[in-house]
Amino acid sequence: MTLGPAQVAQFRDEGFVAGVPVLSPAECGGFRETAERWEAEHPADRDWAFDIKCNLLFDWVYANATHPRLLDAVAQLLGEDFLLTDSVFRIKEPGSGTHYGWHQDSARIVVEPAPAIVYVAVSDATVENGCLAVIPRSHGHVRAFDLVENPGQDRRRVARVREVDPGQAVYMELRAGEVAIFSANVVHGSAPNRSRARRVAILHDYTPASARQSVGRGSGQLVRGRDAFGHFAHEPVPSADFEANARMRRRILTEYPENILMGPLAPGAPPDFPDRVEAPA
Repeated sequence: MTLGPAQVAQFRDEGFVAGVPVLSPAECGGFRETAERWEAEHPADRDWAFDIKCNLLFDWVYANATHPRLLDAVAQLLGEDFLLTDSVFRIKEPGSGTHYGWHQDSARIVVEPAPAIVYVAVSDATVENGCLAVIPRSHGHVRAFDLVENPGQDRRRVARVREVDPGQAVYMELRAGEVAIFSANVVHGSAPNRSRARRVAILHDYTPASARQSVGRGSGQLVRGRDAFGHFAHEPVPSADFEANARMRRRILTEYPENILMGPLAPGAPPDFPDRVEAPA
């Protein structure tokens, strides 16, 4: 058992739980080294490759998302049958002005039962470097929002909640290797990185097999239990062949564009893949 009864109750009542130890220092350090080595070897590809559905691109990201302790914690909150429907890096460089205003991830495309989103702290997450903050008990329903372009992400639009009391915010500070788990319906956001250190995190979305989307079908990797519903298309597990995985990711995002729950790319956005990576015939 990864979560205690009080933590499970907190997730149900308040929409989040934080400070759950999952990765050992060696596991956390190894994951960061792998990610930063890949960045150094592919600097032109980092922005699109570390974005949505990177669980389809990297076998080591998929391995992180299916860590037994992580899946055990999610199972305590969602039940035994669920899919991994997205993984995305959230990296803030020292002094980065990128920030996320108050939003709900499933506002544009409602998913019920709501997915659980797991923030894996690959480095320490602090108030100074822009850790996530949540509004407790805000996950009961989708709130009125405006679709706006996100500062620091020129082509990404998010559903910004109109009325939020920041005084209620809880800042989820984490040590490297700890995770925070929150409902996709909870209002949350983060501030710029005002520190001198790089903040590295990866987020994984887990969706109950019984869930339905309000728009389209979507797709995911069945990572626990079984799928007796068929509401989501099933995705394959990535291999070590990055180029083949890239073609697979493009095909899936083309067939199931509803996978981008946070918001569509703004008009005029470039393709999410370089031209040299072609979709299969």
